[in-house]
Amino acid sequence: MTGSYVEIGSPKPITAFDDATKLAARLIKPKPILYTSMFLSWLQPFQSGWSTSQLNLSDYNNTDECNARPVVEGTCTLFSGHSKLEWTFAVNAWIFGAMIGSLSCGHFSDKYGRKKTLMGNCSFMILGGVVQASVSNIWAFAVGRLISGLASGIATGTIGAYVNELSPPHMRNTLGLGLQIFTTLGILVPAICFFFANTSSGWRYLAAFPCILAVIYLVLAPSMTIESPAWLLTQGRTDEAKQVIANLYGEEHVSTAMSWLEVSKPHVEDDSSSSRDSMFAPRYRMQLFGGLLLSCAQQLSGINAVFYYSGSIFSDAGISDSRIGTLIINFINIWPAFFTGVVANRFGARNMILWGLAGMVVMAVGMTVAFVVELPALSIVFTALYVIAFGVTLGPLVWVMTADIFPDSIRASASSLCIGVNWLCNLIVGVAYPYVSDALNDYAYVPFVALLVVFYLLALKLVPETSGKSAEEILAEYDSRCGKHTTALD
Repeated sequence: MTGSYVEIGSPKPITAFDDATKLAARLIKPKPILYTSMFLSWLQPFQSGWSTSQLNLSDYNNTDECNARPVVEGTCTLFSGHSKLEWTFAVNAWIFGAMIGSLSCGHFSDKYGRKKTLMGNCSFMILGGVVQASVSNIWAFAVGRLISGLASGIATGTIGAYVNELSPPHMRNTLGLGLQIFTTLGILVPAICFFFANTSSGWRYLAAFPCILAVIYLVLAPSMTIESPAWLLTQGRTDEAKQVIANLYGEEHVSTAMSWLEVSKPHVEDDSSSSRDSMFAPRYRMQLFGGLLLSCAQQLSGINAVFYYSGSIFSDAGISDSRIGTLIINFINIWPAFFTGVVANRFGARNMILWGLAGMVVMAVGMTVAFVVELPALSIVFTALYVIAFGVTLGPLVWVMTADIFPDSIRASASSLCIGVNWLCNLIVGVAYPYVSDALNDYAYVPFVALLVVFYLLALKLVPETSGKSAEEILAEYDSRCGKHTTALD
């Protein structure tokens, strides 16, 4: 579908994304190539969710069963007799790999383009899956997890920018949710598989499954995906970018689309010579702080701690099978994101982020009270509401807004840095929370309450409204917050 471009003329230039142009943009009906490009790209965050969940079965790592000598047959089924240190290393090697992948992907995305970066990423998906499925010791398995982590980090660091750059401004809130939805689907499916893959070799099939996703992408992407027009413009390939836009939206909408692509403005030509340097330029400082804030808030909100603690919460409520508790919490986690696009378009992404932070403060306090007074049923209610508040706000919208707030010339590199910090915070929570929980017991969520309050106050200053706005409008809002006055040609 990308091999033959529509022949287009030289449309009358539109130099501002004004109200009339916004109205024209809303009339755009994207072509199928836009949706196939996004759907295929979302197979990669599905792998990320899959890797998150594939080891979350108590039979793989019951401490007492794995420490027993001899290990009873049918217990500690993943590398029988492994130590707690070995297991911790294997689990967190994936997060470490994801952090490295997300921090490095901006360079490759800027140099080779979004599409080629995602195609190259499939090699890490395949290699990681093959290593995990075939090895005979847990240390080699951890190496496979690290390689799969590289794939997860590259995917999360690239796809947000890719989807943002393909989407018309009024559709970004909705289409940007795909990353989170497919991640949560990837988390859910292994939880279902645990009911019939709970065998001595079942984990190998789970580890190998992402290879299938990579092969599907490699086979279909050459003909069913398209390069980002924003990236083409940063490379000075204007004619090719216009041809891509015509394939995405139709020849009649090329001028309209060019108006919201910030890189078509003359002032960007001076900035785009080095995206790494411009990312840290004083003009973009607040955007960078805002993106880092969103990334930290998503992971340090305590959501992963909720998943860590959910097994004991459901156990106290009388649900002894950990697989059922995991499945329940994963179902609760997935459905709110389907409504986020509609709500965010109505109330604004910024308001949703603020409401989510405030709501999670209330729910975290409620969870703490329920733990202290030993009311398991109430604990489940507040846990579910906590997950819902996250799932409809911070969960999906952080990916959308992290891409939105940066201009096209620095989006890939800046998003890469922010998502890398996101994975770093994920690693910190994964390693530190068990010790915090042991030290504080029923008050283990109090630190998250304090962090959520701080994030709320900072978001008031650092996070602007991005819904339906061009990169130029968002940049102008940041400039106004800094007391600067700019025009499109600054």
